Amino acid sequence: MIPAKISVEKKILLTARRLFCRVGIHATGIARIIEESGASRRSLYTHYGSKENLLKAVFEAEANIWFRWFDSDLPAMKCSAGDRILALFDLMRDWFDSEDFYGCVFINAVAEHEKSNGWIQEIANGHREKISAKLQAIVAESGAHDPWMVTEKLNLLIDGTIVTAMVTGNSDIAHIGRMAAEDILRNTK
Repeated sequence: MIPAKISVEKKILLTARRLFCRVGIHATGIARIIEESGASRRSLYTHYGSKENLLKAVFEAEANIWFRWFDSDLPAMKCSAGDRILALFDLMRDWFDSEDFYGCVFINAVAEHEKSNGWIQEIANGHREKISAKLQAIVAESGAHDPWMVTEKLNLLIDGTIVTAMVTGNSDIAHIGRMAAEDILRNTK
């Protein structure tokens, strides 16, 4: 549910994010976003200019969740690098439990579009590379023998945890993901 006291721009963004993830990007028209956000067509085009730009803004909003975790939440924890990696799964569980969890917009968009659709694939890969670099820095700090390989294993686990939580609606999958991450980290030195 969208809070009452937010800007029209934010209402449009939150509505688009929910509809793009729940209904699909192709299946969501501008008219439905306008209707469900309570915004005018003029407001949507003033703030975003097009459906493609609105989708790009949705990608950016989701990326910012991850950047907040890696740039603020995890560094603020006074624990070892390995424990910060595990704490990522706790943050994911909180996300899964939130009413605005609809899966990962990057995964959903790539799954929905032709794999040859360059700009969506490019944005998703760019996001993955940025998050991987941040994760790899923590993995290296943890003392892993091969930080790249450990990061790739964790990336697969993170993506699988997100997809499983989306498909099953069960946020407890994050705890199982955390246990699997412990196994990965235990065997890295």
